[in-house]
Amino acid sequence: MCGIAGAVRVDWNAAAIDQDTVVRLSDRQWRRGPDGAGLWVAEDKRIALAHRRLAIIDVGASGAQPMSDASGRWRISFNGEIYNYRELRSELQRLGLEFRTNSDTEVIINAVSAWGEAAFPKLRGMFALALWDSKARELWLARDSYGIKPLYVAHHRGAVWFASSARALANVVLPDAKRDAAALVGFYLWGHVPEPFSWWSGIEMFPPGRVQRIAVDQGAASPRSFQQIEDLFIAHPVQPLQQGELRQLLLDSVHHHLVADVPVGIFLSAGIDSNVIAALAAELGTQLRTVTLAFSEYAGTANDEAVLAELAAKDLRSEHTTVRIGRDEFYGMLDDFLASMDQPTIDGLNTYLISHATAKQGLKVALSGLGGDELFGGYPSFSQIPALLKWGRRIPASDSFGRVVEKWLSKLPLPGIPPKAAGLLSHSKGVANAYLLRRALHVEGELDALLDESWLSEGLQRLSSIAAINASIDPLRRAGVSQHAQIAALESCWYMRNQLLRDTDWSSMAHGLEVRVPFVDTHLLRRVGPAISSNTPPDKRDLAACARKLSPSIVNRAKTGFTTPVRAWISSQSEPSARGLRGWASEVHRLFEKRPGATARAMPSAVAA
Repeated sequence: MCGIAGAVRVDWNAAAIDQDTVVRLSDRQWRRGPDGAGLWVAEDKRIALAHRRLAIIDVGASGAQPMSDASGRWRISFNGEIYNYRELRSELQRLGLEFRTNSDTEVIINAVSAWGEAAFPKLRGMFALALWDSKARELWLARDSYGIKPLYVAHHRGAVWFASSARALANVVLPDAKRDAAALVGFYLWGHVPEPFSWWSGIEMFPPGRVQRIAVDQGAASPRSFQQIEDLFIAHPVQPLQQGELRQLLLDSVHHHLVADVPVGIFLSAGIDSNVIAALAAELGTQLRTVTLAFSEYAGTANDEAVLAELAAKDLRSEHTTVRIGRDEFYGMLDDFLASMDQPTIDGLNTYLISHATAKQGLKVALSGLGGDELFGGYPSFSQIPALLKWGRRIPASDSFGRVVEKWLSKLPLPGIPPKAAGLLSHSKGVANAYLLRRALHVEGELDALLDESWLSEGLQRLSSIAAINASIDPLRRAGVSQHAQIAALESCWYMRNQLLRDTDWSSMAHGLEVRVPFVDTHLLRRVGPAISSNTPPDKRDLAACARKLSPSIVNRAKTGFTTPVRAWISSQSEPSARGLRGWASEVHRLFEKRPGATARAMPSAVAA
């Protein structure tokens, strides 16, 4: 995992790519790659690639980037990991391709050389990359299907610029960029900035599961899909998943996600997901190193992760570390947390804190249980959305009437009534509406009290949230995929992609730590996805049964979700109306934009090259 940056000229009248700007763009991302820096600029200065390295595979000089192939035709800057690179390397060698390194990076180059765009679905892992084809004089941009790795693009002065960080692009390439209305409204609607928007107008997230070719001095073709996550939930006929098959699939995923030339740790909580990963890793013969994050305010409560996690670690004979965080530690790290945040979000604090603790143990890689709830129905949405839709079928009110009631009730908060209750009528018709209500931080009727009307009108129009959600699941509905599977797809492609994966990326890279997610794996989804639409979709009991050494205390523990006491931490600093998760959102917005510490700190000289 690393940071990439660069630019390609698309207007022959434009100036040459400025090397100093590319270097500054790359160096703004130094925390993503503290192990080294690389730069390549074409002689005609129409294309430039830069790289910040976190060395995980082939950690010596031979694995440095930007990297070229043996023929000199291709050159790449790549962020991510390809877990099946050894199998692909063997296959490519049989085809006669030459390798000069032991890296997964070179496998990507040769795979594209051999198979073209068909190479990308074969890559098992996470990636965002820029690949230069000197023969065709085209730059390829590509991003993995789940969207685990970020890739932002901006068109500026006749060139396409790209980077792993939207904030870096805004600071270096577009310093005068204005706030994006869709991003601002999206943040208060969802609690994060939804793709493809970014906090800054003119900078967008490159779409997942797509590849784009950009011809020098000519322009870019539209991104083409090579694999979409939603499509992997569709199969005919639908086959239920047998327990033994599920176990083998999970063992295989954990095995591949452990591939590294450095030690790999595991984030261990008191939940089923991380414990299954740890137990399967132990079965594979891994010497476990686990880390648990706990909070002083939760000691002795059901939210305290430490007690059960420490018992599980003992059962697995893991080298274990528990780190407790309290209010003082939180405020001591708040400036750096905000400096590391790429865009405003209500999430990311838990991963930031545990990544800090894990990196202090000398680890550069950690496995996470992220994605288990999406595959195995662990969220309340899997029961609440069907219940809301069932209720909505009994209410003859129209959507427009519901929106009127929503706006009226949102202005009259009633004691003991959740604010989002105002949206029940307007969001009880259809999966997309119900999903928006379930995941929304605020309902639309509340936003006019928070945002200027001009921002709100433009932002809502460009977001078109219901239409965008429907577009995600329309192929599933047409294929007859179950409502349960539609919710799983939405949780994967909306909440997980826009919030969990993105926030895990920047908050772990703030500490030079690569987080891997064995449940977020296209090879696994190809089989589990269609099974989710069966009459017996796999659930958390099936997941728990896959691990032979899982404590009954873990299996039987009531789901609480992994939370942080941030609401308690900010309550004494805020007015009562600003407390809670919504208050945290307003605080994040204010501090992100106004606190001096929100500017990323300077790169230490020790990692400058």
